[in-house]
Amino acid sequence: MDASLAAQTPPPSHPSYLHIRSDPHAGRKYHASTALPENTDLLGRCAPYSYTIWKRFRNEVCAECWRYDGGRRAFLTRRDGEDLGADGPRRSQSSATGAGAGAGLYFCDERCQRAWLDREGAGAVDLLRQLEAARQKKAKPKPKSDAGEREEVEMEITQEIVERAWDVVRGGERSAKEVRRWRSIQLEDYEADMARYVLLALHRCLRERKQCIHGRPSPGPSTSGAANGTLGGLSEWATFASLQQNELQLLRACPQILEHQTRIYQLLRGRFGAASGVDGDSAAGGLSLGALITVANVRTVLGVDPGNAFGIWETPLMEESECLGFAVYPVASFFNHHCAPNVRKEREGRTLRFLTTRAVGAGQELCISYGHVENMDLGTRQRELLEGWYFECKCSRCVADADEPKTS
Repeated sequence: MDASLAAQTPPPSHPSYLHIRSDPHAGRKYHASTALPENTDLLGRCAPYSYTIWKRFRNEVCAECWRYDGGRRAFLTRRDGEDLGADGPRRSQSSATGAGAGAGLYFCDERCQRAWLDREGAGAVDLLRQLEAARQKKAKPKPKSDAGEREEVEMEITQEIVERAWDVVRGGERSAKEVRRWRSIQLEDYEADMARYVLLALHRCLRERKQCIHGRPSPGPSTSGAANGTLGGLSEWATFASLQQNELQLLRACPQILEHQTRIYQLLRGRFGAASGVDGDSAAGGLSLGALITVANVRTVLGVDPGNAFGIWETPLMEESECLGFAVYPVASFFNHHCAPNVRKEREGRTLRFLTTRAVGAGQELCISYGHVENMDLGTRQRELLEGWYFECKCSRCVADADEPKTS
């Protein structure tokens, strides 16, 4: 999924199993370093760098282990930072912008709740509370044409149009009065859900940098580099930010998302920017959350999502399974797609494991299937991959299928 960094970069968890090659057309991609038997665990348990659960499922899904019980909620016994005592997030300062709002976090039990807080930090709860306070309580009606139908604006998005839109935002943030006005922006559900993903990513980056200053390792379920989302000595944030950017491809497919993205930035800048006095955890070593909320960083986080994110699907995975949200697993993003993959992904809670589906020879590329296209015909597969991942699949299966003579 990526096209940068040097060739032959070894992932740090199992360097004897696989390595990364860089291709000018296919980007960075995993290859087997040695012959691998079926069911080889390639990367261990990979943890996401950031994620979001869609609002419609948020009070039905554990924020830590992502358990979902078909819409039933009885198993969720904890919410936000409640019942953690004097040292819990309830001590965090509330503000007029966040007072009374919940953070939108539900947990199976205290174990899941504490695991989430240990990793994300107590300050993240307060940040999410303030963000949820900016969510529209009632959707605003869309403008309609004289014919009574929703107005459709057709626009061919170019890089120039994108840059011009962000230049307008940069111009606005030169005015302190304008930035203060951004604090009162009310986000639609899609915008608020995406803003949660951005906020958690930047908050994690902040904590990572603070821990580096103090000489402490980044929090995570494992000490292996792949499980913690690092690659070739890069930090977690640097690995995440190095993923292929698909901003323009997304905006060409859905032009209206450009306005959503600029509004997300304006809200984050207004509520959590450098002049807001809100840092989640207290600033240390000159670092603050506000300093990380820049146009460049927010565009990076938003641009990584399309083409790199993995859907958080209800398990066991079936035809009717619900997609509960999405997550970005940086190291896992270097698996390319094949319509007859030799690697399968398995979700265990919030982590993903990648296992070979058959014996793989040394030097062979290691591929997963994006989405669930294996059982589709050639035309359907091609449309699904082009619309969802912005590429025309030319894997060996698609080439062979295209070469088959058509029967009348």
